[in-house]
Amino acid sequence: MAFQWPGFAVTVQIGQSVTWEGLLAPDKRQHLVRISYRVPLAIENITVVDVQPRVQVIDPRLEWHPDYEEGPIPHVYRNEKDRSLPYLCLFDPTAREWDVGDLIADTTVFWAWEWLYFYEGWLVTKRWHGGGRHLRKVAGKTKRLETV
Repeated sequence: MAFQWPGFAVTVQIGQSVTWEGLLAPDKRQHLVRISYRVPLAIENITVVDVQPRVQVIDPRLEWHPDYEEGPIPHVYRNEKDRSLPYLCLFDPTAREWDVGDLIADTTVFWAWEWLYFYEGWLVTKRWHGGGRHLRKVAGKTKRLETV
């Protein structure tokens, strides 16, 4: 991480868990990003969803826009502990786009940078142009959509 992203520093390291924080600026605005990861034990029966790196935008906080088409914030997972700090959805776990053997510096940080680029565009255009799959409410029901 330090070699590829010198602006990221370890803020917490306990046992198999580590958290980095650093600035990403895909457009004009800088974002303080937190990446947390716990190396899974070989004996755990888990899925990639359980062990994926957790990425949050700490500052400035992500803006909620429930009136936007993909709102209130597209491509995020709910954080039950602090709903104002959702986790970014950076890849489709069912498509095997990431696995525990991938380096976070090679994948996750760049994907967070890219997510922020499309997020900034979404704030301006009210449309998500970053592709991927996400859930959307349609007439009170949740529907999975494919976007291009």
